[in-house]
Amino acid sequence: MTTVQIPFDTLKMVDRLIEAGVPTAQAKVQTQLLAEVISAEDSSIADRFSSKQDVAQELLSIKLLLEKLDSKIDKSTAEVRIELAGVKSELIRWVVSVGVLQMALIAGLVLKLVH
Repeated sequence: MTTVQIPFDTLKMVDRLIEAGVPTAQAKVQTQLLAEVISAEDSSIADRFSSKQDVAQELLSIKLLLEKLDSKIDKSTAEVRIELAGVKSELIRWVVSVGVLQMALIAGLVLKLVH
């Protein structure tokens, strides 16, 4: 992880503390402690977040997974279309067969009524 440095002007803080009436030694110690706290917090913040490279790598792996899923969906769609074509042809066969059978039945009944 790259560490982002927070700009902190220690000399300016020491001067302001001295102007406010804080003894010089105490102002220097307070400034050093605050600089250490800021530095520690800065490094812990950097550890909590992903770097651009990590995010880019994760996005690339997600993109690859989506492409694999898309190709599987395309294959599945083609298989479903083939299956639907088979079902459609079978349905047409049944409808035509029932129609022919129905016409034969009606013709037989008409011939039976005529005689």
